[in-house]
Amino acid sequence: MRKITIRTYNETDFEAWNKLVSESKNGTFLFDRSFMDYHRHKFQDFSLMIYNEKNNLIAIMPAHRIGDEVYSHLGLTYGGIIIKKDLRLTVFFEVFSEILKFLFQEGIHFLHWKEVPYFYHSYPSDEWKYLAFVTEAELYRRDMCSVINLKEQFVFSKTVVRYAKNVDKQGFIYRKSEEWDVFWKEILVPELDFYHHVLPVHNLEEIFYLSSKFRDNIHLYTVYSGNEMVGGTVLFIDKNVVHCQYISVKSKFREKKVLDFLFYKLIKEDFKDYDYFDFGISNEENGRKTNMGLLYWKEGFGARGVSQDFYKISTQNFSLIEKMFLK
Repeated sequence: MRKITIRTYNETDFEAWNKLVSESKNGTFLFDRSFMDYHRHKFQDFSLMIYNEKNNLIAIMPAHRIGDEVYSHLGLTYGGIIIKKDLRLTVFFEVFSEILKFLFQEGIHFLHWKEVPYFYHSYPSDEWKYLAFVTEAELYRRDMCSVINLKEQFVFSKTVVRYAKNVDKQGFIYRKSEEWDVFWKEILVPELDFYHHVLPVHNLEEIFYLSSKFRDNIHLYTVYSGNEMVGGTVLFIDKNVVHCQYISVKSKFREKKVLDFLFYKLIKEDFKDYDYFDFGISNEENGRKTNMGLLYWKEGFGARGVSQDFYKISTQNFSLIEKMFLK
């Protein structure tokens, strides 16, 4: 067994952390500390730095602590152990075992793990799934993302094409926008409140900060009728994946199908050279229920299902990894 050293993250690790994210095979800009730390006041950070016997940083784990449990990560779309492309499977076995042992020794009873969907990986990165099996992890939630593989042939439904062309003929236009305040105050917040009685995950101040900090990654695209903004979407873009973080339209324009027009244009023109277009999930109640109308709408653009799993692992099961090696 190699000597693996683990400690919790501190602010002096900022550059080393971000460097590993940029060099990793399964990291995204959501793991950049400038992104993670925008809501650090909401979480007790328990992120981990993992070093090999040469004291080289080989892995990190974004995480926070609630009592005797650690989550990776409730404040992010996904989490897990972020590793370099050249890290061998046998080394990952040891890294995972040592992480569980470290947490166990720190009085942590359970690790909650929210996987990074495979289409964000730049290189095969499913090592953890095997170890979830070995450590008898509990699968307590499974969501379904609606994703288009833009590199393969896909088909818009006839209905989507008809709606999009009809909206285009009516003189609606779409464009990339910097009017975050208009979209938040006049569309997103009131529509979410009216239909779902919730607020956006990010408030206006936070999205202002994040969009200015990650100008290449966070974009707002909106639809206009004359000078009036009527709908739009916030996109999180990482390398060759486009993810819809928010989608909203003014109630009086819902039947106009302006969102069909917007996404038809974005997929067909603006992001046609990307690899994946991710509409996100249509699940509710921890994956047990599905919004069928929303799912049907997303699939009209050619999106199909990719699962995202959530696991709960007993930290004392590190011993099961140690027992798995054949002599």
